[in-house]
Amino acid sequence: MTAALLSAAALAACFLFVFSYPLPPVQNDAVEYLALARNIAAGKGFTVNGVTPAVYRPPLFSALLGGWFYVSGNSSPLSAAVFQSLMHAAGVLAAFLLFLEVVPSLAWAVAGTLWLAVNPLLVTRAALVLQEPTLLLFTTLAAWLSVRLLKAPSLPRAGAAGAAWGLCTLDKVVAWFVPLLLLAMRLLPERRRWEWKRREAAVLLLGFAIVVAPWTIRNYVRFHRLIPVNGQGEGMLEWNVSHAEIPGERPGSEFAAEVYRKGLPEGERKALLWKYVLEHPGYFFVRRVVRNAAYFAAPSRDWWDIRGYFRPGEHTAEFWILSGLFHVPFYLLLLLRTGQWLRGRASPALGFLLLLYWTYWAQHAVLWGDPRFGLAVYPVLVGIAIAGVRPGGEAAFSAARTPAPG
Repeated sequence: MTAALLSAAALAACFLFVFSYPLPPVQNDAVEYLALARNIAAGKGFTVNGVTPAVYRPPLFSALLGGWFYVSGNSSPLSAAVFQSLMHAAGVLAAFLLFLEVVPSLAWAVAGTLWLAVNPLLVTRAALVLQEPTLLLFTTLAAWLSVRLLKAPSLPRAGAAGAAWGLCTLDKVVAWFVPLLLLAMRLLPERRRWEWKRREAAVLLLGFAIVVAPWTIRNYVRFHRLIPVNGQGEGMLEWNVSHAEIPGERPGSEFAAEVYRKGLPEGERKALLWKYVLEHPGYFFVRRVVRNAAYFAAPSRDWWDIRGYFRPGEHTAEFWILSGLFHVPFYLLLLLRTGQWLRGRASPALGFLLLLYWTYWAQHAVLWGDPRFGLAVYPVLVGIAIAGVRPGGEAAFSAARTPAPG
């Protein structure tokens, strides 16, 4: 009953928001996601133009949205907003399940879930045809299943966790590393490690592979090269170069435009873009990484930017209020919990969530650190903050260090 009420509150918050303001225009990445979903609903497959198979975008969000369009018989942006509202409500339910595993009391689990249910950083995502609500749902669900696996290892739980991370990877490839992260926990000191068995490790990886492999095979059949999930590698490289602003150098946008004007094959284009990156290591591997890390930790305010309340990148008083309310306290508690775990005062389950958040953040710092990318692990951040550490808390999770029989 509690879970149902929390999900209903999340859905009501989204519906109230969606039907109170005009929907923003469908633009930028949302144009392709919407086109993919509409073509899937029309039976044309994973294609943007209705003819040519697509590979640039990951498949899960558009496939689910396309399924919703097919079932509802409506592919309008408003229908997409209803779907996003449902994804938000489901993500809140997954967060509640996660919190029940790591938070000392039901009251704190409910409070943390309500925080997510009505959080404007999350509720406003319902108006945008982007993958964050779906990615938050599957990341949180996979984190919950992983924590359950750590606390009481078994073959079914290992398979479920692996499959969940496979689905998450099909929504965005940045989740690919988490099964390996789980296995790497065996290398940690005794008070922090997870002593998995070989069969559990094999089933974890098998569950992941079974989910991802069909899409990888589809990509190989269609494009005759290995593309595990989506072919966004060159796009990410081009994006980073074209947004480079290096003192004393011409803008990266001019260099990238010049490369693409030459009509070169893909391999030669990539070589020139990488050459540009490697010629400016201080910018790309130091300044850009620091900036990406800061952007990832900032509040996502896309809806406010679109509505004209802020200019992109503008740090007004309102920006600092959002940061102070929704991010700064949780990052301070992230540091506190990390210190407690390093001193052996937290369970391996909480340690996994800490490692998940830090590695997810580090990966985006290297690649691209847009604030909206941090929303997928925002429930993990909240769970870490409210988990707390009780005296003797390690004993409550002793099963996480002792594999179950069989």
